[in-house]
Amino acid sequence: MTLTREEILALDPIELGPAVAEHIFQAKVIGKENFPELRLLIGWFGKEAWKPMKGTWHNAEWRNSEEKAWLDCPRFGEDISAAWEVLNKVIEMGMEINVGFYKKWDCDLDYRGTQWNEQADTAPEAICKTALLAVLGL
Repeated sequence: MTLTREEILALDPIELGPAVAEHIFQAKVIGKENFPELRLLIGWFGKEAWKPMKGTWHNAEWRNSEEKAWLDCPRFGEDISAAWEVLNKVIEMGMEINVGFYKKWDCDLDYRGTQWNEQADTAPEAICKTALLAVLGL
């Protein structure tokens, strides 16, 4: 799904998880070979079952619908440890980061002279929204 700037900024923290997984980590839902009715959200680069957090399964289970499979996604927009994985990923992409707080949480990303900045009530939300805008070039 392609997102607009306005759609990203309107996402609730819980909705940021699947958006970040899809657009930043290239996660997708696949079917189990012998049981096509069962699906599992898979992790980066489409190579392994969802294992973003230090090689663990992170609550991934076989699900019977694509919608339910996304429920296993890490809560990037709510959990600060998951949001740090987002920061690590954008650093790998070559972006410079700055996260701070003054009345609201603030995240700045700079990539080859282009800057993105968003503020939110929580650090994970600010990080995820800024990262999505930067990766999608919005």
